Amino acid sequence: MGQVNKLKYVDRKLGAPTGGQQTTRVLWHTIVNPGTQNELQFFNSFQGLTPGQTNLNQNKLDSSESMVIKTLWFAQLAADGSLQEFGQGGVNGGYVCDVTVGNQKVVKSLPLQFNSGIGEPFDRIHGMNNGVTVDPTVSALASRQTANPIEVRLLTNIVIPPQVEFTVTVRSTGSNFGDGSVVCALAGYGQIFSAGGSF
Repeated sequence: MGQVNKLKYVDRKLGAPTGGQQTTRVLWHTIVNPGTQNELQFFNSFQGLTPGQTNLNQNKLDSSESMVIKTLWFAQLAADGSLQEFGQGGVNGGYVCDVTVGNQKVVKSLPLQFNSGIGEPFDRIHGMNNGVTVDPTVSALASRQTANPIEVRLLTNIVIPPQVEFTVTVRSTGSNFGDGSVVCALAGYGQIFSAGGSF
């Protein structure tokens, strides 16, 4: 079942509005000054975040909106906004990601290190060099850029229905995320509120 049909099916089963505007949808959330910790929970606390740090004010969509998640994206930024190695080395020790929608864990213990700058992507849509010029005097793997966002393209269509809470949790065995920020973005297909024929 394609992502458009799955979203329509879920909305219809829940009695959600189906007359909204279809769109590409990206939801993002930032954790500021994460420091050293074993777990980051995104889409949980929104207090004090600017529109550039999140595009939500609660961890659920409006009553007339829904979304299919196709891609999970994570990045760590220094205080000056430059990209940093995710967890500053913790990727080698391993990160796992959980996605919870409602009371159901729809992604469980998904390892992220294979999609980081130092591993082979699950989906293989990213080139081995990840857009970085390789120094011929060293191995391709050693010369890769380590400060890359982590991107995972999901093989299944995960639906966030209207008015259902969701969270994304990243767990590790202890990582130093520093005093910058860590960002999680969910990208995919969605339906947003449409006021009908009035404009």
